[in-house]
Amino acid sequence: MTSQVCSTRWPGKVDVTFSWPRLGSHDFEVWVELSLLDNDFQPGTFASAGPFEPGVTSYTWQGIRPGDAHYYRLGVLDAEGRHPGPTGNFVSGLCLSPAASLQAVTQTCSATPGEMKTSFAWSPGLHPSGPQWLDLSLFNNRFAEGTFVRVGPLPAATSTLEWAGLRQGSQHYWRVNTLAADGWHPSATGTFKTTTCATSEPSVTPQTRADDLLALQERLRNEIGASGINAAVAVTDLQSGETIDVYGSDVRLPGCTINFFVLLSVVMDLQARRYSEAEVGKLIASTVWSSNPVTARQLLLKTGLGDLSAGVLKVNHLLRSLGAASSLYDHPPGYQNHSPEPGRSNALTANDMNRALTHFYLGGVVNTEWRDYLLEKLTGVKPGLQYLIPAGASGATVAHKNGFSWSSGGWVDNDAGIVWFDKDGVRYAYALSFFAEDIPTKYADIPLGQTISRLTWEYFREHYP
Repeated sequence: MTSQVCSTRWPGKVDVTFSWPRLGSHDFEVWVELSLLDNDFQPGTFASAGPFEPGVTSYTWQGIRPGDAHYYRLGVLDAEGRHPGPTGNFVSGLCLSPAASLQAVTQTCSATPGEMKTSFAWSPGLHPSGPQWLDLSLFNNRFAEGTFVRVGPLPAATSTLEWAGLRQGSQHYWRVNTLAADGWHPSATGTFKTTTCATSEPSVTPQTRADDLLALQERLRNEIGASGINAAVAVTDLQSGETIDVYGSDVRLPGCTINFFVLLSVVMDLQARRYSEAEVGKLIASTVWSSNPVTARQLLLKTGLGDLSAGVLKVNHLLRSLGAASSLYDHPPGYQNHSPEPGRSNALTANDMNRALTHFYLGGVVNTEWRDYLLEKLTGVKPGLQYLIPAGASGATVAHKNGFSWSSGGWVDNDAGIVWFDKDGVRYAYALSFFAEDIPTKYADIPLGQTISRLTWEYFREHYP
């Protein structure tokens, strides 16, 4: 008999499992032959798998092309030779890729002179799929890192998005990138040229919010380049989901910043009532106050329900569920001896950190009560550790997690968190992740980190008046 599932290794293709009964106590070996032709398996027209050891009762043939009629037979190999069985047949099912299919871009000039809205439409992948991001660039460079803006995460079923304020009269390139269980699946790249909408002053091209966000990205890139510091940054507008980054996909040494995920795992446990807040509240506060690795390890043990390895597995599962596909929680920071592979490091990217912060802030991990609980805890950092993101965002509230350590290449100094401010009773927020490593002199990255934070804060303060 045969059964089929959509392949996870080969998206869009089918894995077919062939099963047969156990052949008594005899030392029979079994093989499987597969063909696209109904020709009694003429030589050179079929593929073969096996023979399989006695006792084996199934074999999965991976990556079969969908939508085709196939012919198969099982055979037995014994001391007298091969004995082919009767021919069976099946039609391989259709498994569509997790990648989205682009459909259309439409543009509308609004009643307000000079304003335009662009609508994107696509068909989500049907594999099963996962959360989606829409990527937009002014450059035809296969979305090279740091040259495009992204919006997301969007729910798996989302098929349209409206974007206001694109640069008019310019060629744009777009795609939809889907995060499925087996990784990223980008759509094909689409291209369009934006319409020029009439204005009361035709000679003036209005500066749009999308333009300004790209300009901020370029300023951050220039600041990092001029500093000589090995740094990466990601910025996410938590109102629109738009994200920019500079070296945001580079894998970094996270230090204690990665303990944010331990804290989040514990808060998820509190929401699920696995234990009481009284058991962990002081440990959370101590971990945040001084970036304390000792209390963070105690929390890891708690979320693992007394098993440190279970805690590590749980945190890694959380990373994957938040789209942090390039990151790894190998061991509690400060406890390299706990690593299952001596010498292996924890790993985190600025983009992964911002994806996680975005899911968290938008209520995709815990409800707003527990989200606000952890945000409040993350504001309780001691004054001596407020020198990166908070120092550049005067007048805002900053919930953040530091990470400072020494590595063989130099000092590591990171800060990641959520910044928010209120105007006219409305709250605005953004996520900012700053990672610096290989720093030859202790704290030499501070001017850069503060400048990155200040430029980002000024952008949001000005664009949400």
